[in-house]
Amino acid sequence: MSAFASQGFDADAYLALRPTYNQALVRWLLKYHTGASNSAADIACGPGTFTVDLAKAFDRVAGVDPSSSMIASAQEDANRKGITNVEYKQGFGEQLPIESDSIDLLTVMQGVHWFDAEKFFGEALRVLKPGGTLAMVGYDYPEVANWPEPLAGKTFARKLATDSDMLKQYWDKGFNLVEEAYAPLLRIAETVAGFDNIEYVGFPKDLAGGVTGITALPEPWIDPKSMTFSEFRAYLKTWSAYKAWKDANPTSKDVLDAYFDRKQAELQKNGQSEETTTIEWPHFAIVVRKRA
Repeated sequence: MSAFASQGFDADAYLALRPTYNQALVRWLLKYHTGASNSAADIACGPGTFTVDLAKAFDRVAGVDPSSSMIASAQEDANRKGITNVEYKQGFGEQLPIESDSIDLLTVMQGVHWFDAEKFFGEALRVLKPGGTLAMVGYDYPEVANWPEPLAGKTFARKLATDSDMLKQYWDKGFNLVEEAYAPLLRIAETVAGFDNIEYVGFPKDLAGGVTGITALPEPWIDPKSMTFSEFRAYLKTWSAYKAWKDANPTSKDVLDAYFDRKQAELQKNGQSEETTTIEWPHFAIVVRKRA
């Protein structure tokens, strides 16, 4: 189980700092989707980041997440926005609290890698209506677009995540699927008898150029985000691996703060401004249809 479901996780920070999905994603899904628009469900919905977008396109929406703090944050956000056609429930991807043959569109945004894929695909087939759509979207480590050293910008967060002296051993099993742009999940989905019309897409083009079988999207589904250096630091503290590191090392010097402090000192030494950064997330998706 991901650290997101553990006690003490800051769901409000997650809602404020995590990337958001744009209308290009919604348009693409609605163009792909050939079924009705009566009901949708967003699994591993977190604080409802994408659930509220579904609520604009579907009559009824369910948001499902194992974390009580995520569900509470999602409900508060929906209340603030006056959204009344969403019901949030606690639950897991392998045992969805949803009736069989009841869902037109099922989404999982940056969450399917935490699931037992075969059990989840079985549940997806159970709850989807014939001809219904399953969309699984993920994004890779964030990249800093406006640092003077392009390579440093691309690798800064990845090094924090994958260095054995920092967070590497604190990721839950399954995060390697993100690093592989969900390609192993694609191979599993292709073996499921109840799925057809499989699409495997990603952005940007250089991601598509490095991943076998993926089709480049013409426009991003996640917009770049402007952050101060402090906000970028706070965003990375929403990572599940950082939460796991904190739980395991309550009295140690903060590994993420130390890493950021070194980079900040380096930027200042070179006379570079680090006050505002532009963050981009390479992203990818597997979209399938339940056979009618």
